Amino acid sequence: YEGTHLSVATVEDVVIAKLEWAKLGGSARQIDDVVALLRMHATTLDREYVERWTADLELSAQWEAAQRPGSAR
Repeated sequence: YEGTHLSVATVEDVVIAKLEWAKLGGSARQIDDVVALLRMHATTLDREYVERWTADLELSAQWEAAQRPGSAR
């Protein structure tokens, strides 16, 4: 931006990071945030990428929780 190098996280990487935080801290808030991101980016989210990384990082339980109907408060 204006000559400055910026790093920007993708939505997919934010989802994965929030799932990691949920696993580490048992935070329902992080799962709720993922649910909101899934709603906002439902048609553009690279689910294959997210699912590959959630499997590699052993975040499948958190990923499944975020996808359950009614998981957001």
